[in-house]
Amino acid sequence: MAEAIWTFSQSFTEHFQQLRSELESRVETARAGPPPSQGVLNELSMSLAKATKALADATRSIPSYDQKQSEIQLKALEKSIEALRASSAPKSKFAFKRKVASPPHLPSTAPTIAEASKAVETTNLTPSTHPTLSFHSRELLIRSSLPDHPQQTDLSIFDLDHCIVDLLTIDSEYASKEELSISALHVRNLSHCILLLPPIDGSALLHDISHCTIVLGCHQFRMHTSQKIDVLLSISSNPIIEDCNGIRFGQYPATLLRREKDLTSYSVQDFSHIRSTPSPHFSLLTQDGQVEVEKKVSSARTIDALNELKTIVPQ
Repeated sequence: MAEAIWTFSQSFTEHFQQLRSELESRVETARAGPPPSQGVLNELSMSLAKATKALADATRSIPSYDQKQSEIQLKALEKSIEALRASSAPKSKFAFKRKVASPPHLPSTAPTIAEASKAVETTNLTPSTHPTLSFHSRELLIRSSLPDHPQQTDLSIFDLDHCIVDLLTIDSEYASKEELSISALHVRNLSHCILLLPPIDGSALLHDISHCTIVLGCHQFRMHTSQKIDVLLSISSNPIIEDCNGIRFGQYPATLLRREKDLTSYSVQDFSHIRSTPSPHFSLLTQDGQVEVEKKVSSARTIDALNELKTIVPQ
């Protein structure tokens, strides 16, 4: 068994360093040229998320020192990408958009076509078909808001403010299709949003979000550099937070479960508070708090949610 673990560790280290080296080279290329486009930034973020997921999946099978060094390397790359994003991204406008009237049960469904992302593979680069929701303000986003996608896919959500993302409700365009199956979730740069997501088969990786409510089920959950978040979670492992503050955890609403499943308990791990005392960075929702958050979630799923955005996700 020890030999098998050592062999895996060696193989993973080689693979991970290749991912890191490829991404580092692409970041340096972007930094040396003119301000990168949003498509290039999204590709870099997707590659960073892929490397982060690979490290998260190997957490229990590599030495703690190697894990810590890999996390430091990813953190440095993350800061470099954020610096590029800050130098090139346009400033958001906080204004409601007037839209052509549509049936009360459907918001405007004009999809945003994300630029093709690329994922770093072991030996080459191949195009990604993962859908992305990005650069929206004060909108209600549902499944038909996604670009064309396979039924089972990774999902990326970037750069949203004051939005509701409801992928639980089946709108008319997808009424005859099976529910979306998400392999992995990558979330970054969200403010004052509500996310209602179907169960995720793998990892949920969230970075740089604030004043949001998140409802999801997943196998692994990691949140970094975020604050003032309510998370209603169903999970088969223990969620991890780092460099976070004001996070409240509760149970996934039983009313939203599409199939019978026991809601297991979990223990939050705070990597920024490795002490025996309780972490000051998160808390568990009280019964009254759980009810309050579930009411907000319920309001976000009404047919008038688009008109009520201001009250559901206030500034």
